[in-house]
Amino acid sequence: MDNLKRGFTLIELLVVIAVIALLMSILMPALQMAREQAKKITCSNNLKQIGISLHLYGSENDNRLPLNESGNWLWDIAYSTTDYIIATGGDKNTFYCPSDPLKTPDMAILWQFSQNLPFGTLPDTVPEPESNRGNQFRVTSYFWMMDTVNGRSYHPEGTPKKDWVKTLIHKQAAITELVIDATLSSTSDPETATFTEVHGGSWSRWQIPDRTNHLRRGAKPAGANIIFLDGHNEWRRFSEMQVRVSPPYHWW
Repeated sequence: MDNLKRGFTLIELLVVIAVIALLMSILMPALQMAREQAKKITCSNNLKQIGISLHLYGSENDNRLPLNESGNWLWDIAYSTTDYIIATGGDKNTFYCPSDPLKTPDMAILWQFSQNLPFGTLPDTVPEPESNRGNQFRVTSYFWMMDTVNGRSYHPEGTPKKDWVKTLIHKQAAITELVIDATLSSTSDPETATFTEVHGGSWSRWQIPDRTNHLRRGAKPAGANIIFLDGHNEWRRFSEMQVRVSPPYHWW
C-alpha cells in the first residue's frame, strides 16, 4: 500500500481550475490593454510619418498641402497624395489604424475605392490608372483635414464654416488639426450611439460597416491620435472631443 501513488482528488482539481480561471480573469484585461497600447503607438507612428511627408510636400510646393480633386468623406485621400507619402517613407500600412480590423491595406476595395472593384478582389491584381491620380481616391482610417480643390461643402455642426487647411502657414498651427484618427457614430448622442455600425459607402456596396478606430470595452471610443499642423502629435481623450461634422457624426 505504501507503494501506491496518490492522485489528485476531484476537489483539488476544481481548486486548481478555479485558481487558473481567476488568474486568467486578472491577466486578460491587462494583456488586452497592452495589445491596444501597442496598436495606439503604431497608429501614432503612422500619423507622425504622414505629418513628415506632408511637411516635405509643403517644403517643395510653397507651403501648400495636397488637395483632393474628388472624394466624399474626410478619410478619402487621393492616389497622388498616397504616392507622395509612400515615396517619402510610408507604405500601405501607414494609412490604416491597426485597431480597426474592418479596414486593412490588403482590402483592394478600400485601397482602390474609387475604381469600384468587386468584393473579394485580391490586392495588386487590378491595375491603377497611371494618369489623373489626383482624381482617384482611397478610403483610409484617418480623417484628413485638408481642403479639396473645389472646397469642402460641409463644416462643423452648429458652427461657422470651418477653415479647412490648405497650407502649412497658419496663425494657430499648434492647435490646428492636420490628420486625425477616425472617430464616428450613428447619432450625436454618445450614450446611445453605435461607434461600430456606421453605414456609408462600404455598407451600400459590400455590407461592410464603418467604425471608430480606438474603442474601450463596451465599444465606446477611448480617444484619438492627432497630428497637428505644426507637426506635433497628441492623444485626445474622447471626453474632450465633440461632434464636428454630420452625417454621419464625425468627432474630434
